[in-house]
Amino acid sequence: MADHLRSEDGWLLVGDQQIAVEVDLGMFLPATGLWGGVLCNLPPGLADTLRGAEVHLRLQTGPVRQIRLLTDPHDESSVTFLGKGTAPF
Repeated sequence: MADHLRSEDGWLLVGDQQIAVEVDLGMFLPATGLWGGVLCNLPPGLADTLRGAEVHLRLQTGPVRQIRLLTDPHDESSVTFLGKGTAPF
């Protein structure tokens, strides 16, 4: 993985909901473009909304990318994920 993660504010797009989140992003395998990170400080009760849903991440810089959660949220305040497509940073 890259030397460090970059922190950004963003929004999770789940159905018709936009949920503000903090995101730590990084490149896991730069040669392949594999990227992901950690969704931090998730609001309480968000776990049920995320479980099994199609989730997209929008950063303040504008790009929207689909993400796949790697851990079941289970009322956690932080959840790891992998991004799909090109890195939005």
